[in-house]
Amino acid sequence: MTQGASRPWWIAGLTATAALLCLWCGVFAGIGGWIAGRDIGRREARLELSATAAVQPILPELGVLVTRLDRSGPAARAGVARGDVIVAIEGVYIQDARDLRDELLRYRAGDTIRLTILRDRGEQALSVTLGAFPGNPRLPYLGIYYTARGEEPADL
Repeated sequence: MTQGASRPWWIAGLTATAALLCLWCGVFAGIGGWIAGRDIGRREARLELSATAAVQPILPELGVLVTRLDRSGPAARAGVARGDVIVAIEGVYIQDARDLRDELLRYRAGDTIRLTILRDRGEQALSVTLGAFPGNPRLPYLGIYYTARGEEPADL
């Protein structure tokens, strides 16, 4: 009788232990996947910056590096290219992405602004007519994806 009674407890204990082990592994696999995904995103951003920096190896101390463009966006139509560094809007120098955003918010969709960029180690001025930001027509849209000194990419 003791042999028959101990067998179900042993099987139940083994089953509960296996279930807990599977739950434990699942939690750690989920956390590991989340961490790996964030790391891959950061590495991808660094690679994009490195690839663009290889085209333009001497980066200025100030400015916002254009990593991609909306092909039909205002900046692309005005002649801004991948690898350009935006250094000023209407003569106001841009130090980083926050400065670029804050300066753009002074304008409205439809306004024409003078953008100063660095290309091939020389400054160029381009006139850009701002578009309406997708989803919020009250905000100006430049149509660039950018990186400012290794930060994660974003768009304006």
